[in-house]
Amino acid sequence: MLLLFTVCWTAQTQAQLTVNPTEDSYIREKDKETHQQWRKGEQPFPAKPRDMWQLGVGVGSFLVSGDVKSQFGWGTGLHLRKSLGYILSLKMEYMYGQAKGLNYQATTNGAYPSVAPFPISPDGERLIAAGLYDLNEPFYANYKMNYHAASLQAVINLNNIRFHKPSNKWSLNWILGVGANAYNTHYDALDNNGNAYDFGGVSNNLDPAVLADRRTIRDNAKGILDGEYETQAQQNDRNLVRFGGDKQYSLTPFVNTGLSLEFLVTPRLSIALEHQVFFTADDYLDGFSRKINGSLTSNSDIPHYTSVRLGFHIGKKSKRIQPLWFINPLIYPNQDIADLKKKLDDDWFKDDDDDGVPNKLDKEKGTEPMAVVDSKGRTKDSDQDGVPDHKDKEPFSPPGYPVNQDGVAQVPKPIYPDQVKVDGNKLIIGNEKYEPVFDGSKGGGNLKDWYLPMVHFDLDKYTLRPEAYSQLQHVAEVMKKYPELKIVAYGHTDSRASDDYNDMLSFNRVMSAIEYLNQQHGIDKGRFIVQYNGRRKQIINNARREEEHFMNRRVEFFVSTGKELGQARPNNPKEKRSWKY
Repeated sequence: MLLLFTVCWTAQTQAQLTVNPTEDSYIREKDKETHQQWRKGEQPFPAKPRDMWQLGVGVGSFLVSGDVKSQFGWGTGLHLRKSLGYILSLKMEYMYGQAKGLNYQATTNGAYPSVAPFPISPDGERLIAAGLYDLNEPFYANYKMNYHAASLQAVINLNNIRFHKPSNKWSLNWILGVGANAYNTHYDALDNNGNAYDFGGVSNNLDPAVLADRRTIRDNAKGILDGEYETQAQQNDRNLVRFGGDKQYSLTPFVNTGLSLEFLVTPRLSIALEHQVFFTADDYLDGFSRKINGSLTSNSDIPHYTSVRLGFHIGKKSKRIQPLWFINPLIYPNQDIADLKKKLDDDWFKDDDDDGVPNKLDKEKGTEPMAVVDSKGRTKDSDQDGVPDHKDKEPFSPPGYPVNQDGVAQVPKPIYPDQVKVDGNKLIIGNEKYEPVFDGSKGGGNLKDWYLPMVHFDLDKYTLRPEAYSQLQHVAEVMKKYPELKIVAYGHTDSRASDDYNDMLSFNRVMSAIEYLNQQHGIDKGRFIVQYNGRRKQIINNARREEEHFMNRRVEFFVSTGKELGQARPNNPKEKRSWKY
């Protein structure tokens, strides 16, 4: 034990393991796609890495707890173990052992009923019947057993979840298995000449109840025996098999359990201290099924095997990691957290131009101070008038008009009735004269600079907003002043939803405004030329924010030049509302 812990301590101080089960080289080809999805965050669980098999050998103490007091025995074994996960593994094991026993209390043959099995001579007769032992002669029960066991074991790791290390150097395992054993037991009942032993002077008035006397009695009895174990012991004759020459073995099933404490020396080698107990329904392993008084025992014999084991981990090191029962499964989330911290420490969120966008994502380095930027760090110019938003006093200028250095659109002032004079067929607005076409019959026209207000709408709505009433009142006043004037009402939507849906929505917005002008101000619907364009003509292209979308949801009014043609209602059978126009 001291040597074992010295080796473990030395290895622990010298072998520092680097464990990274997430490396692609450890992943099977069929699982690599799943593993890559996990790396991208598309899959919650990583692929299971390939790990090494363990080929182990062991040697240690083997004894039987039964009717005869056990002496030192030895055992050795060979196993092959493979993990099924981080907690459970399977182990196939073969074990061979020799167990011995010697009682410190003598058994007199007279204590046995006549039918009781007792040491059998080589010729098949009972030793009593053969006249080799007298009924009243003492006999010190002893045996030597050869034992073979094969089993399949489930090995459960009891300490694999750890919060501070990527791997476990120590592994505490619970073993639970099933198997079969074959054994053959003999007595040392005759000396070299084939005669019975004389145990008459063994006790020498010693008291078997005294621990020190027991040891002396056994030493005395052992000194008489020649150690040949020539006599076949009592057997369980229901399951006899013959192999290894003429020897007959009893074959019985068992269930075994145990504990092992294993230490990982290197990724290729481990050392373990293990104890296993074998439960059988057999009371003949030690050759006796009765107590020294001749009565049958109620308990079966139980083998115990305590061993020191070396585990050799086999497999290509570049393709397989050490066995999974030495790997902490918490390495996956903990490593993800560590990788994220490293990225944070590696200037992931450093922002040199202080625009709110990290350098890693910034497409425009060195943005001016106080500049308004988009999600990629580029200076914004919402109305695309050449003046960036942070310098633009009018970030959403109406399109089509020149702007000054502050980004303010140079829009003609609205025309009110008292500003317009009529001179024959001409309109005089201030110092300018226009020749409008009121009914389209004369062709031409140059009233494009005549500004009429536009109205805006809420998302997915065509009902008028309160501020639209004053704007529509201005349109109505102009149309009342000039009853032959025709107006184009042009509807638009923002960029969301489909073309078919937006065509119907922009048409409804136009009709909602015309209906209001007709009902509230008495403007004839025939004076309007209905046009709609859905989402095809935007004031602000690539709009993202709601205020940008709002600017695009509008109905525009302008004086007809006589060339504009009205559009029919969109063909949308899902729209139940019918407008008259």
